[in-house]
This record gives sequence, structure tokens and C-alpha cells, in this order.
Amino acid sequence: MTDSNSLARTFNNLPISRKILAITFVSSFLTLFLLCSLSFLRERESYFEKKMSSLDTLARILESNTIAALRFDDKHIAKQYVDTFQLESDIESVCIFTEEGDVFAHYSRTPGGPPSIFPASLGEFREGNRIFYATDVASNGSLLGKIVIEINTDSLKAATWKLLWTNVLFFIGGLAITSALASRLQKVITSPINELVDVTRNIASEHRFDAKAVKRYNDEIGSLADSVNNMLETIRIRDESLRRINVNLEQTVEKRTRDLNERNKSLRKAIDAAQAAAKAKSVFLATTSHELRTPLNPIIGYVDRLLEKSNDLESTHELEIIKQSAELLLRLIDDILDFTRVERGDIRLQKKVINLQKCCSDVVYLMREEAKSKQLDLEFKFELPDGYSPDQAVMFESDEVRLKQVVFNLIGNAIKFTHKGKITISTQIQGIENDSGKLCIRVEDTGIGISENDINKLFKPFSQVDSGLNRQYSGMGLGLAISRSFVEAMGGVINCSSIEGKGSVFWFEIPIVLKGQVEQTQTLIQSFNHRVAATDSQSVLLVDDERVNRELGASMIRSLGFHVVCAKDGFEALDLSGKHDFGLILMDIRMPRLDGFSTAEAIRDRQKKEPPTPIIALSAHITRQDEERCQKVGINDYLQKPLKIQVLNEFLKKWLVVQPS
Repeated sequence: MTDSNSLARTFNNLPISRKILAITFVSSFLTLFLLCSLSFLRERESYFEKKMSSLDTLARILESNTIAALRFDDKHIAKQYVDTFQLESDIESVCIFTEEGDVFAHYSRTPGGPPSIFPASLGEFREGNRIFYATDVASNGSLLGKIVIEINTDSLKAATWKLLWTNVLFFIGGLAITSALASRLQKVITSPINELVDVTRNIASEHRFDAKAVKRYNDEIGSLADSVNNMLETIRIRDESLRRINVNLEQTVEKRTRDLNERNKSLRKAIDAAQAAAKAKSVFLATTSHELRTPLNPIIGYVDRLLEKSNDLESTHELEIIKQSAELLLRLIDDILDFTRVERGDIRLQKKVINLQKCCSDVVYLMREEAKSKQLDLEFKFELPDGYSPDQAVMFESDEVRLKQVVFNLIGNAIKFTHKGKITISTQIQGIENDSGKLCIRVEDTGIGISENDINKLFKPFSQVDSGLNRQYSGMGLGLAISRSFVEAMGGVINCSSIEGKGSVFWFEIPIVLKGQVEQTQTLIQSFNHRVAATDSQSVLLVDDERVNRELGASMIRSLGFHVVCAKDGFEALDLSGKHDFGLILMDIRMPRLDGFSTAEAIRDRQKKEPPTPIIALSAHITRQDEERCQKVGINDYLQKPLKIQVLNEFLKKWLVVQPS
């Protein structure tokens, strides 16, 4: 390809005269080569056919003369006939075979030469460099024998070389004549062009636009000369106009430059104001959402505690309404926070190795109660890849938090818009090749469904399929838009299919790389009333500056079977952690005087035991900067407020080593 491009550039840079010669030479070369080649092949084939026709005639004559000899077994007469072929200089040998394949009569120009081989077929055939011609000897339809004539190829070769040299001479002569004619006649085209080039070169060097090109013929070159003359006249008129305009041009440019600078200043101010407003909006939403989540923590927590203790059906129903309303408000706040991240382009994936079965177990476990409250069946289907046994976990790398949130949103929507029936969550890994594949998760419901015209609205922010649904089902229409942003950030796609009145199927798929198999230490779906047993010697240090949060957290931890000690700020936490060896520290990161980050860093600096005590960050809102700082100061994980008893139970099981009693 490089040589071809280089040759093309070389040809394009040649003068026109040489291009004409080159084109003529190549065209003549190809044409004459084809003609001479066809002539050579045709004449050689004709000569060969004539030779074979002559041999066929001789063979037929010999056949008619030797029928009687073969019939009466007269080898002497047959020998006389075959010896007559010595007069044919091209014939190397002649052999007559009986019907059984025995040699009956043989002639060879070379004394003592072996007889020809018995032919397998009639007509022309070749054996190495030798050419043979075979025919039958028959009488009244009865086969008497075969005749084989071997041809001397010297005459064929001589004729071939003669034909070849004749065509080569014709080819060279024709090529020389066409090249000479092209060399002489190309001047008819190139001379006017060269004159035109000289004129334009002089105009370019001397800037004399009053010069004129000479028109010799009424052809394309003559038209080009007319065009050049018209262009020169246009340039002359334009120059006169430019000289007149140039008088006021500088003043006009200066005035417009001043105007443009003023506009740029105004535009920069507007951009700065818009950016400041956007930043202020994001900060305001994040701060407001954080402040709203803080009082929701005790509301939801204490409602859960009251529901566990309440035996009054009417009170239980009222508490359920309070809990559902608080959780709805919490979900709206979460959507606002996530949407501000998406709007700022602040989606940064935190990848880690995930146990797929455990991840699905957590989601189904947390959503089952919500489905149960609407008397809906929540069915989970998990399809293992080929080669995986049921007791082995599927491990892959992804952002577990974002993945769970997408599934939470899809299941939450399905529960919201389904009044009866069931919701089915299906998980499978497709297209595995070299440990790479796609994780596909489907959420199918038997809800109200969506019309085909409204499906396109689903993944747009602040959009639901009908304004009436906003009033009936609440919500701001952010969940699916946020889910799409998270899925696309993970390199996947998300979509929906639905039949109005019958239900919907939401699905998404993301590319994954499998990290091998490990034996599972727990069943796929855990018991939903499970509590961890603990000994009295285990204890948890809970650090929070809000008294209500401390009391609620301590109550929840005790209900799970653990001993808990509370600290109201970072200084008290440092004092208690220095006196006691806690199994786990739950640390609020936003506290006055000494915040959770500084407290955790101080604990890590003075702690000597191995392994170190796990520290879990508590916050109503964890930002990306918070996650980075947690890793820097040695905080192992983070837990978001408001605390839920199921999630807290999972964290305690994960980080607090339970000693057998």
C-alpha cells in the first residue's frame, strides 16, 4: 500500500507532457501485450491442432492397412507398415497392440528404444515431456487392437519459439511507434498549457493583473485562458473596490472589536453567574438533603422499634403509614442527591470484587417486606453460568453500591405500580468467553403497564408517563433517569418493554469479567428473621453527637444481641477506645469539635493490636470526597443513615467477629 501511494504521488507530480507519454506508453503496452499474447496462444493452438489432425489421418491409414494383419496374426506385414513412418521426421515411435495389450508390431526412431505404453484412453495424452496419440483398430464393430504414435516435440518447440519471437518483435515495434507518435503529438496539448503557466507565474511574481493570456484554440485550454482573463479582470475590479473600502476598514474593525470585548465581558459574567448558581444549587440540595435525613433517622428507627413491640392492630397500621411516608420522603431525598451527582457528571465508580449471589440476596431481602405489605409475591430466579455448581459463588468486579441501587429502583417501581400478582427478578450471565460476559437482570411485574407511546418518557428526568400518576403514585420521576446514568457509566444499557394493563419488564445488562469461583459460606437467600447471637464480652462503640440517634442506635444494636457503649463526641470516643478493647466502632463523621475523620485517624495512630478494630462511618450523606477520606484515615466501610435494622444486622455480621458462646 505504501509503494502504491508513493508511485501515485510520483505520477501526480510529473509534468503533463510526461503524464501523456506515460499514459500512452502504459495503454499501448497493455493493448499490444494482450493482442500479441492472444495471437501467440491462438497460433500455437492452431499449429498443435493441425499436428494432431495429421496424426489422426496417419493413424486411420495405418488402421485400415493393419486390420488384415491383426485378423490373420501377420506380424511381418504389420512391421512393414509401421516402418514406413520413418519417413515422417516428427514421429518418434509407432506401436500396434493386440486387444489383450501385447505388442504386435513396433517401430522406434531410436534403435533399441522401448515400445510405447498401452493407452488407457484414446486420442491425445501426455506422459512427462512425451506426447502420444492413440486410436482403436476395429472391424465390423469388433476391437482388434490399438495403435499408439509418439510425437517428437522438437518441431513443436521450434514452431512455438518462432511464433513467440515474431510476436515479441511485433510488440516492441508497435510500442516504439506509439511512443514516438505520442512524444511528437503531445506538444499540441502541452504548448498552450505551458504558455498559460508562464503567464500566471509572471502575474504571481510581478502582481501585474493587467496581463492577458493568449487563446490559441477553442478547446478546454482555450476556455481556461478565457477564465484566467476573466479572473484577472475580476481581481482588478476587486482591488479597486478594496482600496476604496480600506479607508474606513480600520475604524470599523476598531469599533467592532470594542463591541465584541464588551459582549465577551458580559458573556463571561453570565457564565460565571450560571456556574455559581449551579454550584450553589448543588451545595444547597446536598446540604438540605443531609439536614432532612438527620431527623428521619430516629423517626424510621423508632417506628421500627415500636412495630416490633406493638400488639395493637390499629396502632400497627398507623405506625406502618408513618414508616411508609418517612421511607417515601427518604427515597425522594436520595433521588435528589443522586440526580445532583449525575447533573454535575460526578459519577465515579468504586469497583470491587462482588459475590453475585450475595448481592442479589441483599436486594431481595431488603425489598421483600415492602412487597409483603402490598401482598405481592417477590420471586427470585438465578441462572448459574455453565461450569458453576450451586454451592459455588459467582465473583466479578463492579460498583456494588451503584448496581444495588439500580436494582432497588427497578424493584421499587415494580412494587409501586403493581396492585396484585407478583414481581419476578431474573439474573443470568450471558455470552461468556475468556471469563468475559454480560450480566443481565430483568424485573418483571404484573402491574398497570405502560403504553407504547409513553415508554420513551420513562428515562427522562422529572418525567412520568402521565401527570395523573404523579398524584396517584407520588414521586418526582428521577429513579429511572438516575438508573440509566449509573448503567451507562458501567458500560451497559437499560430498557423496558410493556403491555398496558398487563405489566412491564425492565432489564439492563452490563459487561463483567468473572473472577473465578469460591465456595459459598451461606445460602443464597437468607432467613429474614435472622439475628446474630453474641456473647456478653463483645461490645460496640457508638459515637454520635445527636442524643436521639445515640439512643436509637444503641437500642437497635442491643436488640441484635450485642453490648453497646455510647460516646457523644470524638474526644469521649478517644477516651473510651483507649480504656476498652471494642470489637467494632460505629463513628458519625460529622460532629462538632472533633469530627469522625480526625477521631478515626487518632485511633489508628495509637492502636497497636492486630488486626485493628474495624471502624464504620455513619452519615446521612456520603460524598465522593468522604469515601476517599475514609480510605485515607483507615475507616473500613460506611453506613448511611437512617439506620435500618436489617442493614445494621448485615454490617455487624460482616465486621464484628462473633465468638461462639
